[in-house]
Amino acid sequence: MNYSELLDNVRNYTEVTSDVLTNTVINVFITNIENKIARQIDTDDQRRYATTTFEANNAFLDVSGPEGGFRFARGLQLVETDGTRTWIEQRDATFMDEYSPERSTTDTNFTGKPKYWGNWDGTTLIVAPTPNVAYTVEMWYDETPERLGNGSGSTTTTTFVSIKAPEVLLYGTLSESFSYLKNTQDMQLYEAKYQEALQDFAQEQMGRKRRDEYQNGVLRIPIKSLTP
Repeated sequence: MNYSELLDNVRNYTEVTSDVLTNTVINVFITNIENKIARQIDTDDQRRYATTTFEANNAFLDVSGPEGGFRFARGLQLVETDGTRTWIEQRDATFMDEYSPERSTTDTNFTGKPKYWGNWDGTTLIVAPTPNVAYTVEMWYDETPERLGNGSGSTTTTTFVSIKAPEVLLYGTLSESFSYLKNTQDMQLYEAKYQEALQDFAQEQMGRKRRDEYQNGVLRIPIKSLTP
C-alpha cells in the first residue's frame, strides 16, 4: 500500500471527504502511528551497523552522524588491529562515572581498553575506561524509521511497514481518524484491530525472524480448543 492508497482507504473507510480529512490532517495520524509502531516493536528495517573510532583520551562517542537518525544502540563491538572482536558490556552512565570518575585528557590513570558503555545523552555514548588509543568500534543500532511522504519535503511513497504490514498502518491511522471525528465506537473497533495486527507483525519480526528452528524448534502459539 502506497501513500496515496492509504489516503484513499482512510477516506473510504470513514466515509469522510478530503474537505474534513485533509492530507495535512491525515499526515499527523500517519506520523503518530509510525512512531507508535517503531516504539512498540523492533522491525528489520530499523537495524543498522556502522564502524567508527574512539578518540584517544576521550570517553565520549558522538553518535549523531549516522544517516537516517540514531535512535538507540543495541550493542558495541571493539575491533582490534589483529581483527579480534570483543563485546563491550552496557551499563548505566552512573556506573561508568563510579568506575572511571576522571575523564581528563591529562590523567591516564583511568584510561585503557573500553569494557563498558552507556547512554550519556540523545546523541552521545560514554565508555569506560576512557580509551587510551583510537580503537575501532562497530556499533549495532536502530535508526529512525523511514516516513511516508507527508507533504513536508518527503517524496517517499512506500515504506517497509506500508509494504510488509499495510493493515497495521491502515488500522492505526483509522483509529486516529475516528478519534479526530469523535466517533468513539469505531475508534475502539480499529484500535483493537490495530493491536491484533501489530501483534501478528511483532510475532513475525521479533518471533520467527529472531529464532533458529534447529536450535529452538518451531515457534509455538497457544490456541484455545473448542468447548466439546
